[in-house]
Amino acid sequence: MNDLLMAFEVLIAIYKDGAYSNLELNKRVNGASNQAIVTRLVYGVLQKDVQLEYYLAKVANKRPPKTVAILLKLGMYALTYINSIPRYAVVDSLVTICEKYGKRQLKGFVNSALKNFDASSIVLPKDKIEALSVETSVPLWLVKAYSKQYGFEVTKEFLSVDTFTKEHIRPNLKRLTVEQLKYMLKTQNIQYIQSDADGLFIDNNSYIKSLNEKGLITYQSMTSMLAAQAMEVKEGESILDMCSAPGGKAVYMSELAEVFITACDIHEHRLQLIRDYINRMGATGITVEYNDGSVFNSGFVDKFDKTLCDVPCSGLGVVGKKADIYLTASMDKCHQLAALQYEILCNASKYTKKRIVYSTCTTLREENYNIVGRFVKENKNWKVVTLQQYLPDGKGRDGFFIAVLERTSL
Repeated sequence: MNDLLMAFEVLIAIYKDGAYSNLELNKRVNGASNQAIVTRLVYGVLQKDVQLEYYLAKVANKRPPKTVAILLKLGMYALTYINSIPRYAVVDSLVTICEKYGKRQLKGFVNSALKNFDASSIVLPKDKIEALSVETSVPLWLVKAYSKQYGFEVTKEFLSVDTFTKEHIRPNLKRLTVEQLKYMLKTQNIQYIQSDADGLFIDNNSYIKSLNEKGLITYQSMTSMLAAQAMEVKEGESILDMCSAPGGKAVYMSELAEVFITACDIHEHRLQLIRDYINRMGATGITVEYNDGSVFNSGFVDKFDKTLCDVPCSGLGVVGKKADIYLTASMDKCHQLAALQYEILCNASKYTKKRIVYSTCTTLREENYNIVGRFVKENKNWKVVTLQQYLPDGKGRDGFFIAVLERTSL
């Protein structure tokens, strides 16, 4: 009861008040008798929201009030995916919570709906795209967009991959080599998997956390490392990191070569995140500076050899790590972001003498290929060197886009 109640209260804060799932969980989960179950319930409901919405429409003739809808989603998720809580305990607990939250008149409905619920008996839509939306719990508008861009089979493949739970770490190259880090992990009997970015996938534990706190290693996704590597920074170069927070790519570039980096963002708390990252890792050669990437800065014109534009995006490529992204995502918002992304890239081109790396952690053409394609069409003094759209593979690779652009003339 306590764990289900806590999960419900976290979900209420997320669905009704727009709270961030990770922050709300961290704030509340310490009081749970089983933190792992509460976490799994919350993230599970968010990850399966589209599927649970479909189930909800099948068990209710008309949509119930929002509080009861959230309650039923939690119940349906627990009954379908959590084997450690007996069925009767799920039903009884949620009926009690229904009464506690002032919905006494709907107790009977909740009790009946959950007692009779069986996900295996619910028939999927006949249309294959609609069925895939329910099966993978991805919004229908997005499955349609993906199917148009990648084809149905590729879409089905990457939307169906399992959630990857290992963390990706890299050594602080000013303090450790990859081989030294491997040796340290072996002495602690910690298994690892080498990644394509020269980092390591591991199961997180207290030893890894202590290395991170000491600045000997850091958590950084494989694709984030690949974006920084694509800059090909060289000794003495002046580098601009336009949308830098929390600072991982800037710090990594400072370890790859002795360069001069200006790391920018638009909010003081985000600038502080960069400073904290720099301090923890003992990084040098990085100046933290306020700058709005979407607003032209005459003081930056032709000032930098290379610029990293890891622009604000929909984050659809990392939804496995941020389960609430789908709750507010829409094609309209992607188009709004695309306009911002294009402004940032155009400004970057005025600041940069050699190379721009444009990157996002999303999988939609509207925020990736279309931006770069429009840019080189309208700016003949820039060319595309490489571009790569990564799709989630269930083995640690996120959905990520990296385009390398080079200036052909000043």
